[in-house]
Amino acid sequence: MNIFRHRMKLFAVSGLLLGASQLSFAACDQTLNPGANLAAAVSSAPVGSTICLNSGSYGSVNLFDITGRTGYVTVQSTTGVGASISPQTGNSRYIRFQNLTITGGLQNSCSRNIQYVGNTVTGPLTLTNSGCPDLATLFDDNKFPNINVGGGYEGRLSLIYGTGITLQNNTFGPGGASDGIFMGGNVSNVKIGPGNIFTGISQAACGSVHCDSIQGYGAGTGIVIQGNYFEKGDTFIMMPDGSSGVTVKNNVFNGNGVSYIDKIQFGSASSPVFQHNTLHNTRASFDSKTGSPATSNALVENNIMDVGSSFKTTGGSGCSGCTFRSDLFSSSANAIGTNNVIGLPTYVGGAKPTTWPGFKLTTTSLGHLAASDGTDLGATSFGSSPVPLPAPTNLVAK
Repeated sequence: MNIFRHRMKLFAVSGLLLGASQLSFAACDQTLNPGANLAAAVSSAPVGSTICLNSGSYGSVNLFDITGRTGYVTVQSTTGVGASISPQTGNSRYIRFQNLTITGGLQNSCSRNIQYVGNTVTGPLTLTNSGCPDLATLFDDNKFPNINVGGGYEGRLSLIYGTGITLQNNTFGPGGASDGIFMGGNVSNVKIGPGNIFTGISQAACGSVHCDSIQGYGAGTGIVIQGNYFEKGDTFIMMPDGSSGVTVKNNVFNGNGVSYIDKIQFGSASSPVFQHNTLHNTRASFDSKTGSPATSNALVENNIMDVGSSFKTTGGSGCSGCTFRSDLFSSSANAIGTNNVIGLPTYVGGAKPTTWPGFKLTTTSLGHLAASDGTDLGATSFGSSPVPLPAPTNLVAK
């Protein structure tokens, strides 16, 4: 196996990011043209200032050893995402990349408090931070379409080592020969969601490159995939080679239009939690590869398994000590576990919703307010509300 498989209202107030996510521009404190020494400008800029870039290419920019700050310096385009840049950030603090075209880049050497906000990313972006805790790195309202990778890590966003990364309100796809997100190297405490959309990541476009919406190979603990929408892809979550304590909650997995059924794969997973998800034409596996240890102590509850959706626990060593309960199955033939509801839910978007909000249950639907916690079965949020950014108290200088 190839081990490398698989918006924003911004207020610059004391360098802190406040408010809901919605594209906007801060006032410019200085404006640069292509060819200017951007690295020097970032290094010398005062906390809370904004460096604006006129449209054009700024190439690869080395932002090394920029430390000592307690608040952000923002680098943004003057218009749209007209300025393109490939940031190489090493051992630096408190830099916000906003409203840019990011043609690829690298964040390493324990760079912390780095934010990527409202950008269009057109080349692979990799975070590799061995032995680095509390990165406090944020991705909010970025777009990752049509990105191809040629080797090494196969993610349009690859998270390798380090802890403390939040991804919200981003769109991965459509198009491109790459994973949406690749996690490896024991990266941990990663929050994927809420508000991300994974769309049109198709294996048919990828050849020998694996194309999964989310791929984990050697990822660490504290991975939370919550409040996201998946559609038009072959594989939504690919983690068949071991994981520990991954939580998958409140997501919609819309498998319509792609015939490959095994869109969620957990193999040799220790204590995965799978709650309040809506699955439509999607199978979720909790078992193992032949000869590998069983998935163990899975907690699977309060999900909707609609129209062809099912759980698989029979591969390899199976699922040991696993609990399946309080799920809705459209067919009794697919039901496993206890305290289940059998029948067809009704969605506000009809029998086959084509939008994320369309998967909300009607108030007369089977499963409405029927979960063991008193809420609806399946997903209970649908990307319609703005997501607040992390509180400034989480952004501590190191």
